Amino acid sequence: MRLLGRYRPVLYPSAAVLIVAACATSAVEPVSNTSPVSPPPSSSPQQVTVLPPPPDQVADVVDARTVLLSNGLEARILGLAPADECWSAAALKFTRETLLDRQVRYSRASASVITLRLADNDDFATLAVSKGMARAEKDDPVLTEVEKSAAKAGLGLWGPPCKGSATSAPPPPPPVQTTTPPPAPPVETKDCAVSYRVAKEWAGGFHVEIIVRNTAQAAVSQWVLQWKFPGGQKIGQTWNASVHQRGTDVAAMSATGPAPLAPGATVAFRFNAEGPTATPGAFTLNGKTCSL
Repeated sequence: MRLLGRYRPVLYPSAAVLIVAACATSAVEPVSNTSPVSPPPSSSPQQVTVLPPPPDQVADVVDARTVLLSNGLEARILGLAPADECWSAAALKFTRETLLDRQVRYSRASASVITLRLADNDDFATLAVSKGMARAEKDDPVLTEVEKSAAKAGLGLWGPPCKGSATSAPPPPPPVQTTTPPPAPPVETKDCAVSYRVAKEWAGGFHVEIIVRNTAQAAVSQWVLQWKFPGGQKIGQTWNASVHQRGTDVAAMSATGPAPLAPGATVAFRFNAEGPTATPGAFTLNGKTCSL
């Protein structure tokens, strides 16, 4: 029976309303507060995604490799050498145009040294060196290779007017030696070199990028890189390597079976780890100590 529109509603007598209400009340069963509640169906565990720390903003550029962040931290960018006189103005201009007032993410290498990533996740040190806007610090095998490519292409400071020199003018001739210097002591050479870079950090964990180079004259038939953590670190997800850990001892090897490593060749892999951020003090490749 319609209640709205052009039909009038039907009004029931009060006695009929009471009878209907009584029937409705008697038909409803009381619900016990102590009735057992079925547990929710179990669900498969969900994968937890670890988010990187929120970005900061570059408030000022102190020099070509030093920035002031919006949180008050003034720090040097890891991997970049001081700008030479010939290229200092161009290097500073590039750093300001790339970083000033831009959002970045950083992780600490020490109290005043950081790695810096742009909004597109590019590493700033790698970007600057690849464009010839900065030199790589010594003993950084990753950026050294990038620097060689920029120099070969004649980019930035490797082109005119500097052409790789500290000043645009030719350097003065070396002084004439009047005495014969003593022979230099023999340089100890290693059979391998390792670059260990903490690329990201978050509460309770960190992400590491490792590059291993065979610096020996002979090829390595199956590479196994070993190191020891100081304590409290536990490796989780890995990329491009099979990593095994027993206590603080860690061993990494090819994830696809025996993988030779020719003289001068490199292999790179990454991993996430739980615990406090740590940088091992020594590495061995197939039992031989590597340089860092």
